[in-house]
This record gives sequence, structure tokens and C-alpha cells, in this order.
Amino acid sequence: MTGPRSTDPTRPLHGALRVALLGDLVVPNLPRLRAKVDFPIEVSCVPAAAPAVERDAAIRAADAVVTTAFPWPATDAHGLRLVQVQAAGWEKVDTACLPATTTVCNAFGHARAAAEYALMTMLMWTHRWKAVEDDFRAGSWAWSGAVSGPFRNELNSRTVGVVGLGHMGREIASRVHAMGVRVLGCARTAPADASAFDHVYPLAQLDAFLTQCDFVILAIALTPETTALIDARRLGLMRRDAVLVNLARGPVVEERALYEALTGGTIAGAVIDVWWRYPSASDPSPRPSDFPFHTLPNVMMTPHSSQWTEQMMDRRWDMVVSNLRRLHRGEPLADVVRAGRA
Repeated sequence: MTGPRSTDPTRPLHGALRVALLGDLVVPNLPRLRAKVDFPIEVSCVPAAAPAVERDAAIRAADAVVTTAFPWPATDAHGLRLVQVQAAGWEKVDTACLPATTTVCNAFGHARAAAEYALMTMLMWTHRWKAVEDDFRAGSWAWSGAVSGPFRNELNSRTVGVVGLGHMGREIASRVHAMGVRVLGCARTAPADASAFDHVYPLAQLDAFLTQCDFVILAIALTPETTALIDARRLGLMRRDAVLVNLARGPVVEERALYEALTGGTIAGAVIDVWWRYPSASDPSPRPSDFPFHTLPNVMMTPHSSQWTEQMMDRRWDMVVSNLRRLHRGEPLADVVRAGRA
């Protein structure tokens, strides 16, 4: 990377913006970046397997890094003005590794996909879709009205509770509200527009909120305050016919407590898309938990794929490129989670 650069994050750049794409989740999006930029840019791509010396050199040369994690000491990267996370969650960015002048921003775009997933899984659950389809595929008409099969249920008239009312929580609420359900919200801060909710509880009243819900959808950020937010005691407050839907982060729910609640009949079931263990270089296909959730008939489980759509990634890169453009022009950045000090 060559050309003039400024170390002042409030001043526009007169040359090309130097951007490093780091990691195997980010590098494949180079064509999206190229298709969306309308300002001069120089890009380096550093896959996960690249030598550390190559990665560190790219970081030191960059005005901005786009990544999903930043665990590498880089306090000497004095020209690094922005770490742009290609995700909503930024817990994998160690801000102690960054110069004090570096701003950290995140990106969204996932809310619509997550809302469709939540609605889909609740409909599948109430209509017993998987059991009906599996049995009929195997040759059984047992679920059919033609043979007076067992009745199923409908989603309308149920109570759906959403914990966490950020982008994802609000989008989920607007989708399910259209299905004729009663929608409750629970969050640290009530949204400015609560029209999709019948009532919003403060997080301090989570216990009362849980007792009312047929479905509890977790869409809250993982923080020290929300780690193990749903523990054995709170699972015990839920209705015995209630279903927990976790779209937040695995550790928002206490792992053993959820397994025991599902096997012991404390709650009726769970839809789990986020986990306590993920693939790594040393273990590329791990079981996602210490407990055998995959053996339970009352669990629907997916590999953190609820938001992984083509449209989500395109919206996310609109946000990424918008922030890179703002950085190039010296304009205020959007979705700042850690402001750099000039």
C-alpha cells in the first residue's frame, strides 16, 4: 500500500483509503467491496492461514481493517483509524490490542433474515411440520384430517416474548405482530417506536415477563450482565408448554440448565441457532455443546445459520462501505461501539 495518509481520524484522506480485509469470513467479500465503492481505495486481503508477519504488516499499513475478530496486539499501528466489524457482535475485538485513536464500529443487516427464521420456526413448531412431513414421507397418513388424525395448533392468539429490542428484536416483533399474536418485549431500554408490542417490560422485570410467554425469543447482546441470563431458576418460571428460541448467543442461556429443563419437562422445547462451542482449526466439526441436544426430540437446532443469507451480507456490506466512505471523507462514523480518541 502506498500514497499519502493522515493519522488524524477527523480529517479526510486525499489519497486512496487503505483497507485490509482480515479472515476467511471477510476476504471472500472483496467482490462486494469492489462493486460498491465510489472512492479511491487500496485493498489487501489476509486469509486466516496467512503468516502473522503478513497480517501484522497489513494492519500497520491500513487506515481501516474489516474483520470479525481482532485479538492481535497492534498498539503500534498508529495510522489505523477504524476497525470495522463485519458483524453485529463485536465481543471478539480486544480493544486493548488497538491504539487509543482507533474507532471500532459494527454492522447489521441481519434483522430481516433473523425475523423470518423466528417466524418460520414458530410456525413449524405449532403446526408440527417436521413430524408431519417425516411421517408422510415414510408412508403414513396418521396426521391427516382424512383419517381423523391429531389436531395441531396455530400461531395466532399465542403470546410471543422478545428479549432484546435492538435491530433484530424489533424486526422479529413486527413480523410476528402481523400473525395476530400478542407480542411482549423485554429490554434494558424501551424502543422509541413500540407499536409492534402490546407491552414492553424493563429487563429488571424479566421474571414476570417469562411467566406470560408461549415463545420466548432471545435477541439480546452478550455482555457480562446477560451471560447466563436464562438460568435454571428462570427456565423454571416459564410455562411448561413454552418454547425457548435462542438467536442471541449461546452463553446467554446456561447450558446445563437448558438441557435439564428440556429433558425434565420444565419447558416444552427449544429452537437453538447459537451455541457454546464453534469450529476451530484444531476441531473443524465439533459438537456444539457438552450436552447431547442433538438426541432430544423437542429441540430444533441449526448451526448459527438463521441470519446467513445473500441479502443479509449485501446489506451488511452496504453499511461497511458507507463507513469506509465516511472515513475517507472525514465524516462521523456510524454504529460506533468504541470511539477512538484524537
